[in-house]
Amino acid sequence: MANIKDWIFETQSKEDIEDIASHGCVNGSCSELIYYDDTVQFYDEHKEDIWELLEEETEGLGFDTIFELMGTWKDSAKMVNSDTQFKNLLSWWAVETVCYQITNA
Repeated sequence: MANIKDWIFETQSKEDIEDIASHGCVNGSCSELIYYDDTVQFYDEHKEDIWELLEEETEGLGFDTIFELMGTWKDSAKMVNSDTQFKNLLSWWAVETVCYQITNA
């Protein structure tokens, strides 16, 4: 996740990282990832890192598949009805997860 972590350190303040880790991206706390165009671009640029992070999280939490993991994401996964929304979900999840890792290291 070096690329995602580097992106976070380049674009977010310490306070923003803590806010994202605590409250997520949905409230606009990551101003670079508010619009679908931005989250789709982020996903496309970090796709390999996102899927690697998903695999690590799946194994670490003892799930058999990535989609089993996603099934635990409360209502957010239920709101995905397009490729764009899927990329948005995964972009936000990855940034939130790495911010959480940073603040809890």
